[in-house]
Amino acid sequence: MPGLSPDEAGPNGNTQYRTEQDLLRVVAEFQRVATKDTYRFPLPKDVTGANVHKATLTRINDYETKHPGAYPAIIAFTRGRAYEGLHAYEQALAEYQRVAQGKSRLKQEALQAVEALTAFQALAQQAPTATTAVEYVQALDEQAHQWRDLAQQYDNTSYGTLAREEEERLDRAKVAFFILNRYRIEDGNESVILAYQQLLDKHGESKNRYRYRLELGDFYMNLAHEYTAQNDPESLRFDTNIFEALGRAALQHYATVAQQDGIMEKLEAKGKLEALEAYMAKVGRLGR
Repeated sequence: MPGLSPDEAGPNGNTQYRTEQDLLRVVAEFQRVATKDTYRFPLPKDVTGANVHKATLTRINDYETKHPGAYPAIIAFTRGRAYEGLHAYEQALAEYQRVAQGKSRLKQEALQAVEALTAFQALAQQAPTATTAVEYVQALDEQAHQWRDLAQQYDNTSYGTLAREEEERLDRAKVAFFILNRYRIEDGNESVILAYQQLLDKHGESKNRYRYRLELGDFYMNLAHEYTAQNDPESLRFDTNIFEALGRAALQHYATVAQQDGIMEKLEAKGKLEALEAYMAKVGRLGR
């Protein structure tokens, strides 16, 4: 941490030493993970398993209560980093501006953060406006494209990561919109599937990619359940080919996730895979 080194501390009994050591305890774990790519990898946790950004904010508040007025630039800068990691751009900007207005060694970094987050805050405040479903989807796509431009502008930095996460959030919002309105728009089910496939293709490196594949498998499974509810498997209306096509699509997505090692979704995918196989076998027997 610039401006703070344990080698410069005095004896254990020195009040200044204790102040510095307390601050080092607060920021040490956060410094270790502050630049982690949270688009590609899960959010960092501290030793207690808590979100390190939220935990750092709590610990900074506790530190300020214990040591009021100590190391204000370092406190504000660290708090700004924690806020930006939570996409709280307004709060992060306020902290970085405090640092930028002083003469700290962190001033230049704070000025760079203010420049980036000013653009982020302006774009985040733009709410999609539309009167039709088509216009709303177009507005989401346009805003996602703007975030992609910012991600490219700040490539290989923490701000590039934040911009990719914002772009992903809007692409996921488009999927949710189609799911909620699939009975109201033409080719609603096809639109959901296409939006999910675009999400997977576009964010193939995202930490959420296996979650999205599970959700798409769930959607196909729901379609299979809807089909059997509308067409009794023991009646002549039931088309085995339609039902099996939906089931196989769901099985493919579940199996893809179930074969991955070291991910949280693996066990969930295996359970869904077994449940779907049993359901398809049951419906198959009824349809004979």
